[in-house]
Amino acid sequence: MGILKFLVWTVCAVALGIFLAKGNIDGRSPLDHMEKAWKRATRPTQMDKMKDGVDRVKGGLEDAFEDAKDAVGRKTEGAPRERITAEDREAVNRLIAQKK
Repeated sequence: MGILKFLVWTVCAVALGIFLAKGNIDGRSPLDHMEKAWKRATRPTQMDKMKDGVDRVKGGLEDAFEDAKDAVGRKTEGAPRERITAEDREAVNRLIAQKK
């Protein structure tokens, strides 16, 4: 059984290798497609760099626009709520008057 599994896996690996080297997808082999993708990922062209930069700026502008829209649309709160009672205020005023 072990020999049979080994032979099946070997045949599958060889068939995959042949397909990658000789197969035809859009007029080129899959290996050519992988090499081109690798080159783009490791050494992007000037156009790819510009496209990435434009996407970054566009994303930043969209974020700024959303933040501005949220800030403008937010309802402002009224005056802060008074937490000091009238008695406390009178006591503080008396203390201030004594120090003067």
